[in-house]
Amino acid sequence: MPKFLIAGTVAYDSLKTPQGERPRILGGSGLHAAVAASILLKKINLLSVVGGDFEPQYLAFLQKRGVDLRGLKIIKEGQTFAWNGFYEKDMNVAHTVQTALNVLTQFDPVLPPEYLDSAFVFLGNIDPALQTKIFAQLPARKFGALDTMNYWIDSQKENLLKAIAETDLLFINDAEIRQLTGEDNLFRAARVLLTGRLRYVIIKKGEHGAMLISAERIAIVPSMPLDEIVDPTGAGDSFAGGFMSYIVEHASTAYPQDTPLSAGGMDWDTLRAALVYGTMTASFNVQGFGCEKLAEITKADLDERLKVFREITRIS
Repeated sequence: MPKFLIAGTVAYDSLKTPQGERPRILGGSGLHAAVAASILLKKINLLSVVGGDFEPQYLAFLQKRGVDLRGLKIIKEGQTFAWNGFYEKDMNVAHTVQTALNVLTQFDPVLPPEYLDSAFVFLGNIDPALQTKIFAQLPARKFGALDTMNYWIDSQKENLLKAIAETDLLFINDAEIRQLTGEDNLFRAARVLLTGRLRYVIIKKGEHGAMLISAERIAIVPSMPLDEIVDPTGAGDSFAGGFMSYIVEHASTAYPQDTPLSAGGMDWDTLRAALVYGTMTASFNVQGFGCEKLAEITKADLDERLKVFREITRIS
């Protein structure tokens, strides 16, 4: 199995939704993506930073799920990145009460030697200058993906475009890609960005599903209908973690043997299957607070939900 690296935040989230509230539970882009990926993969390398207040039980939780922690720096005198927010009836909109960057301001993403041969990489929503620095340490990577958000588009657009130029796939939501490109039409917006190394854009549309766009093709997947959503925090990160874990597990199919990346990119059917798999993973994420629900499910649970999904989305 090729090595898979996830870089992103590990955080404490304090949140409130119409279904209840939870103080200081596990959160962060790297955390949600790693827990999601661990449903399918036996080993994930994690690059992140936490403070001395990060509880040993959470380190044990990650290790039990096959997350390698040699890339998790612990700054003992610091405090872990923390977010406090709430959701009202519209669960697509998160309202931030407070963000405490804490040790995240000291995050210097230097990869351990054991991570330098990572073939597959997912960079969660962090400073684009750091994303570029991580990619620079992995010149031989086979496939890289990154996520971003409106804050970086507003504050570091040039650095973000540099990071995007180094990735193979971009995760972004519909509002963000319109903001980044100035294009109202989502298909045109995606294809404006498809230059250089970037071959694929996945546009996340929340409860309306996701779109995978390349220069030649488009795939659209609806979201899984659910009768109750508990907490949407981390849904996009779990989607990305599920998507990437499928790609890693099916690497031999995604890249036919002896076929270089430059010869035409990844197998399209594998990408489409990964899109569905990521959607199923995210659908479990939103049914619990934080990553509580994801931590309970197995690949068999995902496969069973996939059967239901295929039936309700069947056209003929």
